[in-house]
Amino acid sequence: MKTALVVNGGGFQGLTLISALQQHSDTRVIVCDLYPENITRYVCHDYLVAPPLSDMRGFASFLLETVVREKVHVIFPSTALELLTLSQLKVKLQAHGAFVAIPEETLLNRLLDKQSTHEFLRAAGLPVPELVDPLAFDYNRPLFGRPRYGWGGRGTTILHSSAEAHGYHGEWAAYVWTPWLAQFEEFSADFAIGVHGSISPIVLRQRLRTSGGFAVISESVTDAVLGDIVQRTANNISRAGGRGLFNVQMLRSDIDMPFVSDVNPRIGTSATHALSEGLNLPGFFMDSVDASASANASSSVRKISKTVRVLTDIVIPSLAYPPKGIVFDLDDTLVDHKSWMLRKLEAIFPEIFSGHVDETTFFMRAAQLIDEGERALLIDRLLALLALPTTLRDSAIAAYRAAIVPNTPLFSDVVPMLAALKAAGLPVAILTDNPPATQKVKLQHAPALRGVDAVVYAREHGNEKPDSAGFLEAARALSTEPKHLVMIGDNYFRDGIGAVQAGYMHALIVRREGSFLSPHAGIAARIPAQITSKIDVVNSLLSARHVCLVS
Repeated sequence: MKTALVVNGGGFQGLTLISALQQHSDTRVIVCDLYPENITRYVCHDYLVAPPLSDMRGFASFLLETVVREKVHVIFPSTALELLTLSQLKVKLQAHGAFVAIPEETLLNRLLDKQSTHEFLRAAGLPVPELVDPLAFDYNRPLFGRPRYGWGGRGTTILHSSAEAHGYHGEWAAYVWTPWLAQFEEFSADFAIGVHGSISPIVLRQRLRTSGGFAVISESVTDAVLGDIVQRTANNISRAGGRGLFNVQMLRSDIDMPFVSDVNPRIGTSATHALSEGLNLPGFFMDSVDASASANASSSVRKISKTVRVLTDIVIPSLAYPPKGIVFDLDDTLVDHKSWMLRKLEAIFPEIFSGHVDETTFFMRAAQLIDEGERALLIDRLLALLALPTTLRDSAIAAYRAAIVPNTPLFSDVVPMLAALKAAGLPVAILTDNPPATQKVKLQHAPALRGVDAVVYAREHGNEKPDSAGFLEAARALSTEPKHLVMIGDNYFRDGIGAVQAGYMHALIVRREGSFLSPHAGIAARIPAQITSKIDVVNSLLSARHVCLVS
């Protein structure tokens, strides 16, 4: 597993990176930011409070210590504020094994200055807007001034006439001045350049609606002219030492030909659109650390789409008092059960099925059944779906039961959750329903779960959940009264109601994408309020962590 550190990632810019990195396989995401309370600490795997950038020595020490302690592989900037600081530390950080997703210092300084960026692009033969002298301009249309060292739409100004220009008291050289465009189409291109200079596929989108400085509605665009402009821009940036994530903005109007209006040497706030097209730009850079992996990323098949960014709420329930222990369900709470099942079938395919069905058909049907929720009769249904002889049944079932998944797949939020509980001194137990023999093998091949304080197999203590026997046994194993325990599971009725009826103080039900169960709020509403008041549904263990440790 690789670790990515997102610097200054406490705001919406950080969310863009976190969203992509958490979809990249085997990636742990740590965020650092100046402010202890911010939005991304509730969605990242780990969060660290960093010294302010103004304290260069303190920030540098913090960053280097974090890289060594957390074994950081890649560092991503979230905003323009930290770019120069990271460029000054880049050599030291890379000496400690952490690649920094920013351009070489000379190029970075050019791209942070709009005047210098304009000169760089023009020298490369790329279309750029006309820069004019405000005092010599004829003002057949207004003049638009952008701060040379600003970003977004901050600090811009408009001059409508020569009289306004002669009455202007600002510093002319602090701005780049271009003729005002009253009507135009705005496009963004997002791409990554790997550590060895490889360029990702380019995501070209039209910014249909903006709010607060970033696009809230974007639509995929296929345009040969714009595509050529941005590809040449990316090529020139790469040759000049550009590395990391980039956002290029272009304008097109009835008056002017399309031109590059801005180049941001960092990810665009709305670059999550790339994920909708099937391209993970931060993931491309992560993979580029391994040269052989980056070559594979360029084969992405583009999915044309429209993305709409909306605000959502993460609800963090407050407990009356801190718990003294946590009890987890295993499958679909800690273990990615569907992935585990598919890996079992992968293991037995060569021995049992390869002579009867082609591999692609086999795995399409196997994945279909698992995703539809088939468990108890998986082999029987699979044989029927593939029209295979029932004589294979016994050997297939025996092979499936005996197959070992070398590394039990865990959800990405499991390790940071357990680490946080351990750091807080909270004892942890696992309470699981499924056959003990099967569950013991899963745990044996899940190193991250070996540090739990107790494992209780419900079938060894009477009935499965929601029967109280297993819950009470878990409490005894932790030497803690049930009223001081929180249950965390995926099944509202077995884990949630079962725990509350056994006397637990609270239960948290994790609603995961792709799991076998998804709690239904309308059905839960039929349960008496004295029970449901002690059960909350959360979107991940990251939210559950804050319930257990912050309350």
